[in-house]
Amino acid sequence: MTESTVNILLVGDIASRRTTIRGMLESGDAGFRVSIAESIGDAAARLQKGGIDLVILDSREGTAIDLGSVPVLRCLAPTLPILAVVPMLDDRDRRIAEYHGTSDSFVLENYDAAGLAALLRRHLAQPACGETSRVPHVLIVEDEPATAEILTRFVAWHGYRVSVVHNGREALDLILADPADLVITDLEMPVLNGESLIAELQACEKRPHIIVVTGNPVSDLSWMRLRNSVVELYQKPLNLKEIGRTVERLIGISLRPAITAPTCDAL
Repeated sequence: MTESTVNILLVGDIASRRTTIRGMLESGDAGFRVSIAESIGDAAARLQKGGIDLVILDSREGTAIDLGSVPVLRCLAPTLPILAVVPMLDDRDRRIAEYHGTSDSFVLENYDAAGLAALLRRHLAQPACGETSRVPHVLIVEDEPATAEILTRFVAWHGYRVSVVHNGREALDLILADPADLVITDLEMPVLNGESLIAELQACEKRPHIIVVTGNPVSDLSWMRLRNSVVELYQKPLNLKEIGRTVERLIGISLRPAITAPTCDAL
């Protein structure tokens, strides 16, 4: 019997481990199609494109991707199976993994390729979790990978749905299809910079709240152009505690009353 095609997102920051796991998956089941994310920012960008059926997180203590990354992925993919690869698995490890939001956890060395494929197919056969109440959408517009990664983790950890793009043009294209409650944007970016993006966003009937983060000085003239459109401006290095308070305040405003989808006919 031919199994259906399954799109798997493998998240891990150890190249040799990614190669091993990917090889096992693709040899264990001809229906598996594996894409790679080397960071949580990469995972967010891939998940926002859609088409992923299952996520595998190769977790390792002391690396950038450990079990603490699971809540971020769970916010990004609330209905997908998320399986964590762990170094060992006793009752304590299993409880920790479940606490963080995994669908299951396993030790790679306990499986051959066929056994791993069977494990994944069992999870895929289970009914998907249903969607709950609407999750606010935060769009991060940042061309610096490290900053995008930090903001993605931080915002998703607070329970919000996160999308990440790398310039203003990509942001406008995404907002047309998936309106955002809040936009966190850099100013200096290729293709379409932050100031131009902010000007375009003002054409939305339901304008998103906007926070600017920048590593460059902002002139008085630039701030005069921005201050009526931007809620806050934060200089890098970022104070995440202050940003978190602002995000929570703005999300609260966006959810009172219930939001209707914005129209951006002028974009």
